[in-house]
Amino acid sequence: MELDYDYMAVTLASLSGLPVRLYYKNIFQNLYHHSKFKPDLAIIEETNIFRNPESISYYMTDTFLFFGLFRVESDDVQFVIGPVTSVPVDRNIARSILVSIGEPVNREKELKDYFQSIPPYPLRNFLQILCTFDYFLNGNKRDVSQLIISEQPQSFDAGKTLPLAEDITESEFPHNTYDYEQEMLSLVEHGRTRELETFFSQPPSGRAGTIAQDSLRQQKNLMVCSTTLVSRAAIRGGLDRETAYTLSDVYIQQSELLTDPFAVTRLMLKMALDFTRRVENATMGDRSHRIIRQIREYCLQHLSEKITVDQLANHVGLNRSYLISLFREYTGIGPGAYITKLRTDEARRLLTVSNNSLSSIATALGFCSQSHFQSVFKKETGETPLQYRNNHSV
Repeated sequence: MELDYDYMAVTLASLSGLPVRLYYKNIFQNLYHHSKFKPDLAIIEETNIFRNPESISYYMTDTFLFFGLFRVESDDVQFVIGPVTSVPVDRNIARSILVSIGEPVNREKELKDYFQSIPPYPLRNFLQILCTFDYFLNGNKRDVSQLIISEQPQSFDAGKTLPLAEDITESEFPHNTYDYEQEMLSLVEHGRTRELETFFSQPPSGRAGTIAQDSLRQQKNLMVCSTTLVSRAAIRGGLDRETAYTLSDVYIQQSELLTDPFAVTRLMLKMALDFTRRVENATMGDRSHRIIRQIREYCLQHLSEKITVDQLANHVGLNRSYLISLFREYTGIGPGAYITKLRTDEARRLLTVSNNSLSSIATALGFCSQSHFQSVFKKETGETPLQYRNNHSV
């Protein structure tokens, strides 16, 4: 029987109250909804929405809008549903969305009116819509927990990173996760996404205490505790409170829908990396440039070495004068001052989470002497390294 996909899209939009888009071979065909906003928020996020090759998937934007995708495998037809929010869009959320898509904030009322025509959905209900239509169209029986699992990162082995409660006996590890926890939180606070990925690829030196009777509840409780700590670290690192609290709620809600402890562990890692990436973006500024990001990564990998402006220019393939101009435009300071800022920031982190001597920190961060390190650090922070360690160390 030949299916009428236009009719299905109209029906889905009518039943759900959500915008539905029909695609054929990943090419947009039509939008079905009584209310429209231009530019179409889904079209802007097309690349991200279609990235997952599964028959059904969902994508969350940095401003907490959800989009769902389901594919008709036999006919190369795709449906995109959304945007969906779990809460009404207020003035602050509307402005954040407009800034993220490069539209003027004076369109705030227009965007709020658009979302007034779209009912907010709890995450579980939205994901259930996707699972239901996947069954109707493709015959796949899935539950929402499987859908969440399919969105988890694959870059490292979560089972080796955060061991489950039943995998470890009391005699294997002492309760010494405090240092591990503080190291992780310091990387979150300072927006060190790449370093955190490396950190997670290494086994921890301890384990969390038992806080539930079964392994699933244990991991969910750990998820709540970890998300709370990570969100606070992100706020200290510069992430705005409303974003941090909303993101925290989203991840805790997702974890409660899962039925496998291992999946909760993987979600925990994704949560920490997501917060860290957002801190990194916040510290880079809303108008950050890809060249500045490349240089930041280069500098963080070579902090113990002498770094010159000529080296940086060669690294990104630009001439020296243009690079200096670019830095001043996007950071407000020159490359030399930026390198000093990165070194000072890493010194602050090391002073609070390690017992390394001042001389070893100075050497690790490329300062020519301990006295030079102390002089630069005090100029940047208003405190000597020792004062900073005494006042801020955990």
